[in-house]
Amino acid sequence: MIFSESMPIGEKLLSALSITILGMLVVFAVLVILSYSLGLLRIIFGDKPKAVPAQKSEELKTKTEYDTAEHEVQNKDEDAELVVLITAAIAEFEGTHNNNIIVKTIRELPQKRSIWASAGRQQLMAANNIAKIRR
Repeated sequence: MIFSESMPIGEKLLSALSITILGMLVVFAVLVILSYSLGLLRIIFGDKPKAVPAQKSEELKTKTEYDTAEHEVQNKDEDAELVVLITAAIAEFEGTHNNNIIVKTIRELPQKRSIWASAGRQQLMAANNIAKIRR
């Protein structure tokens, strides 16, 4: 395990490989210990749900049902407004009339990059469009 000048190259490589494997094992063991310690700390000091009295829970349940129904009505109104806004924006961007555009579905795409990177990219694209329009 100890390097010396007199060792052949094969033994040096074998010793280096064993030291590397030992180091990786130590690192993974420490990471596993840290992971379990953090989980234990989360269990000990984490937020515990508070017990709600029975009467309050009934009030909360009826209020939640009412809020859900009201929220669905608002969502339908907001969806219709959103469809109108998106259709108008596409029509303005394309330079056509609203009657030529049919919005079939609207769904939110997952954000792959940061919002700041997306905003910068859109700003750069808008600047390029303005430069093309001025030419």
